[in-house]
Amino acid sequence: MILIVAVGLIAGCGRSASAAEEAPVQAVAEANYTDLTNADIANRPVAPFKAPVFHEVGAKRILPSRLVVPSIKVDTPIVELGWSTKQDAAGAVFSEWDVADYAAGWHKNSSLPEEPGNIVLSGHNNIRGAVFRELDQLKRGDELVLYAGGQEYAYTVDEVLIVPEKFATEEQRLDNVRYIQETKDDRLTLVSCWPRNDNTHRIIVVARPEKSVSKK
Repeated sequence: MILIVAVGLIAGCGRSASAAEEAPVQAVAEANYTDLTNADIANRPVAPFKAPVFHEVGAKRILPSRLVVPSIKVDTPIVELGWSTKQDAAGAVFSEWDVADYAAGWHKNSSLPEEPGNIVLSGHNNIRGAVFRELDQLKRGDELVLYAGGQEYAYTVDEVLIVPEKFATEEQRLDNVRYIQETKDDRLTLVSCWPRNDNTHRIIVVARPEKSVSKK
């Protein structure tokens, strides 16, 4: 089933605007598939919004290093992502997420395996490796495996969401921010742009943890 929700999304292609020195606000969508693409969409500043809780990355925190999605033949390295502070034509300062080239990017203010909450990964879908090009082919029940610290963490796709970004209202964007912010439940969220020949939408995949597999 495909559910399309108009929302402002940032991770994975374009990025969301936020107050200077704060993590970019991100917005996501809802669907079990439809229409979205990746990282070139217009960088449109959004009204400031409360930034997600920022986790300081210390020596004891193990970052994810690899993502495998067998059903769409994805096997990609993962790199840590931060954000850049920029200024628009009107002089307003905002932040936007960096986007990984030829890899998936872990959002440094999101959770990690063995931590409660939302693990957020973003990636291109039509340029520079296009590691998330096939996200729109995922369906509920498909498996994803996240590698971190010598362990494999299995997840199962629960939702595939597609939301408007380019023409979304500010209210819609803020409403969808929750998909890439902290959550009470444990989940893995993948974000990219959509469709493949444009970047007018965002696609969000929400996966639930299955189990932690033995060390490799």
